[in-house]
Amino acid sequence: MHLEDAIQIDCPVKDLYNVISDVEGHAALLPGYVESRIVDRQDDHVVLQREAIIHGKRRRWKSEVRFELNQALHFRQLEGPFEGMQVLWGIKPRGSSTELRIIHDVSIKPWWKKWWVELVIAKPAIERTARLVLESIKLAAEARIPL
Repeated sequence: MHLEDAIQIDCPVKDLYNVISDVEGHAALLPGYVESRIVDRQDDHVVLQREAIIHGKRRRWKSEVRFELNQALHFRQLEGPFEGMQVLWGIKPRGSSTELRIIHDVSIKPWWKKWWVELVIAKPAIERTARLVLESIKLAAEARIPL
């Protein structure tokens, strides 16, 4: 399953990248998140311990994050119900603003549950969460611009 959503943000690419690349600040930035802590650092990525309240329940998982300076963050979920899910937060200049695009690539296992889980549970939940994340990042990034 491939899902995309995007938003225009009134701030320069570098400023937006600084907001989203502060991965330990995601608990304060992203709706429902209560923890986003680096637990391992490698040459080309970090591993985050994350916790969020999802549908009223606390969920914990680990994600790997790779950074492309002023271009993108690449996430891969290492455990949990969406283990293996790839998420791209890509940024591109668009005139005087910047586009932030979130792309989710998810493969539900086992295969016999795939269509049901993707259509009824995963797709609406991921789409709703992605929209909330985009709007939260937009508010935070635009609030940091000095007037």
